[in-house]
Amino acid sequence: MSKSLSLPSIAGKSAAFGIGGWAAENLLFGPRYSAIFQGAHVPFLPIYAIGGLAISAAQPKLSKFSAIGRGVGYAAIGALVEFLGCQVDRELMKSAAWNYGQHDALARATEGCVDWQHTALWGVMGLVAEKIAE
Repeated sequence: MSKSLSLPSIAGKSAAFGIGGWAAENLLFGPRYSAIFQGAHVPFLPIYAIGGLAISAAQPKLSKFSAIGRGVGYAAIGALVEFLGCQVDRELMKSAAWNYGQHDALARATEGCVDWQHTALWGVMGLVAEKIAE
């Protein structure tokens, strides 16, 4: 098993993205905690852990693009993960852990599951993760 696919590497990336996403959310948008922890204020957002793993997996394929191209790619991956996570949350867990409302066209089109601000955050987080991994 390669180092990038080892259990410690996957756990480390998950923790870094889950905690980093929580920190960014709290800094930019106010207090955010996952409903998965049943009201406990755990400084970790699972959706960012999952999105971070998806971004990490895509990084080699996106490396041939410019920083702007890679950022757009990471933003698209993160938005897709967020949309799918929102559907799982709403349909399988019968919850509404997040809803960005109707404040922009993307939020309106996705019933509040994804918005442009968070999509941009995914892109930035992907580029930051590249720099940290160097």
